[in-house]
Order: sequence, then structure tokens, then C-alpha cells
Amino acid sequence: MSQDFALLYMQLGLHPDCSLEDLKRAYRIRVAELHPDRHLDRPASDDANSALTELTALYSGAIRFHRIHGRLPGSTPRAPSVAARTAHDATQTAAPASRAMQTHDRATQSVTPRIAVLSVLVLVVVMVVLHWSETAQVAPHTDAEDAVAAADPDVPRLELGMEEAAVVAIQGPPERVQDEVWNYGSSWVRFEDGHVVDWASVPPNRLMTLTPRPVDEDENAEDGTFGP
Repeated sequence: MSQDFALLYMQLGLHPDCSLEDLKRAYRIRVAELHPDRHLDRPASDDANSALTELTALYSGAIRFHRIHGRLPGSTPRAPSVAARTAHDATQTAAPASRAMQTHDRATQSVTPRIAVLSVLVLVVVMVVLHWSETAQVAPHTDAEDAVAAADPDVPRLELGMEEAAVVAIQGPPERVQDEVWNYGSSWVRFEDGHVVDWASVPPNRLMTLTPRPVDEDENAEDGTFGP
């Protein structure tokens, strides 16, 4: 476990073997404590914004680690998955079967090379299927997880007029910045004078919003349509 992730667990008061749900819950609570909107009686400081940005970057790294490895960084590795054990058992079972087939071929001299090639192809297909099944279990669907998080009423969401530090705390650092547009994969957030004026939430990289585009409150009150 790197020193950075140790700092993340220390700030959230967690142990590396905690569950993913515990990490998300503790992160939301900590972000709410550091959010500038909770301290309107005090002027915003660069130190507070830096602490919030650093916490968000560490949390995003931990989530990416979990999506790749199926566990949080620094946690105790789990026992081999059922799919991995099945693949190992299939390999061990196939080896004696292959040796028995070779012995039978030498005794009877009736099996053609095409049958041996077919047997190898079948084994390859089985191994590929087992590997795909294991990979599908370890890597969850990012868009589905983000949609669930966006529907959680306790999770902060993007709003028109938000400052850049608040967007970083909610959405994380952007992948690319061009002019005043922050890109998050297929989605983006646009600023004017340091405040959010527009966004586009597009799968598979949805933003932490309930609507694909900002809602125009005046028009929404009349006909329920989205703003530009």
C-alpha cells in the first residue's frame, strides 16, 4: 500500500480491509465537511481547496484500483475465484485425458491427426470462455455504478453556478481542460468566470447529475423540458 492511500484511509478513519460501501460513505461525509458551502462564515482558502482536491484524487484512484483488481488498495488479497479454480481443474483434468488419448492412439493407430487438432481447439475455447467469465466478474459496469451513485440523495451533485473546487470535489479532476470546458471522457462541464454554466452528461462517462443537461427552471415550470 502506497503512502498516498495510507493518507486516504487515515483521513476517512478506515482500514484498508473495509468494504467499498464503507469507503464511499466515509468519503461523502468527509467531502461534506470540507465543502466550501458548509463554511460560508469563513473565506475560502487555497489550503482548504487543495485538501479537497487531494482527497478526491486519492478516492478516485482507490475506486479505479477496485474496478481493476476487485479489492481496495492495501487490502488483503482474496482467495482465488471460483472461475480461476475451475480453469485450473479443467487444465489438470485435460492433461491425463490427453495422455490417455495418446496411449490409445499408439495402441490402435486409428485416430487421425485431425482429431488431435480438434481436441486442442476445444481446450483453447474452454480456457478463453473461463477467462472471459472471470474478467466480467471482476470489472463492474462503470456507467451502471455511476448511475446508482447519481441517484443516491446523499451524494453531492453538480449545480449551475458551482465553483471549480466544488466540481473537483464532486466529479474529480478532469481528464482534459480546453478553454473553459472540462472534459470527463464522453461528458463535459463548461465554466464562465470560474462558475458552472452548462454541462453534458453522456454515457459511458456520466456526470454526477440527475439530468443529461442543466434544467432551465423557468421553462421547466411551464412545460417540463430541459434547458439548452
